[in-house]
Formats: sequence, structure tokens, C-alpha cells
Amino acid sequence: MNKRSFTLIEIIIVLVIIGILAMVAMPKFRGLTKNSKVSAELATASTIQSAIEDVHSEWVVNEGNFTWGNSKGKDDINDKGYPNQLGDCDPAFNWILKNSSTIDARWSCEEKNGKFIYRGPASNKHSGVNENEGKPDSNDCWIYDPMVGTFSLDENCSRG
Repeated sequence: MNKRSFTLIEIIIVLVIIGILAMVAMPKFRGLTKNSKVSAELATASTIQSAIEDVHSEWVVNEGNFTWGNSKGKDDINDKGYPNQLGDCDPAFNWILKNSSTIDARWSCEEKNGKFIYRGPASNKHSGVNENEGKPDSNDCWIYDPMVGTFSLDENCSRG
């Protein structure tokens, strides 16, 4: 007699195996959104720092007499050769990046004591990443210091 169907036991065993595999795989998929926000923010920060260094290099080579970015010139550069700011703070980076509209939609900016504070997808106070030591999370922010030309992560950034 030819057997043409599965027994109930065989179906249950296959379902149990699929369930075990799903339980093992689920934690790996849960962190995908978090990882993508962090990766996007780190990539943008690296791009911003490179753009700052490019402006400074142009300033050094041209002895301060040049136009950079979106028609910004020597009046928008401080005496150290760094941009006074990276953008109009909404949009956040329209001075420093040629086409910043996609990035600006995900970043916020505010000025505090001559420094500029930025928050990206991972460091957003409302939709950012929870506790992520060493990488951007919702307690952190990026600070641009125009006196030294740094764009760096400040962990446990206080607002207010």
C-alpha cells in the first residue's frame, strides 16, 4: 500500500521544528531598525566631518578668499577656517552639503552657546534608539564646534 499523505505526528513535528527556528531567528530581526538608524546616523556624521575638513582645506589653500558650499564665502568662515555653522538649522546641513534635503528631513538642529546641537534618526528624542552605549541613542546628540571644526557625539546630551 502506497502512502500518499503525512500523518498527524509528522505534521506536528514539522510545525515544532519551524517554531523553534522562528524563535531563534526573531531576536536577530528585532534589532534591524535600530541598527539601520545607527548606521545611517554614523554615515551622515562621517560625511559631515569630511565636508567640514574640505571647507577648511579650501580655506587654507586659498588663504581665506574663496566661495564654498551653497554660495557661502569668507564671511561665513571663522578665523580658524571652519564654517560658522553647517546650515540654517532647519534645514540642518544646507550650507555644507550640496544636496541635503533627504538628510535634513531626518535631522534637527538648535544653537546653544555658540555651538550647534544636532539629532539624527538614532539620537532623536522621540523616535530614537534606546540605550546604545558607544553609538548614538535617544539620550545623545551631535555637537558642532566651529572653533575647532569638530562634529562629535555627546553621550547623555542634556537639553534645556
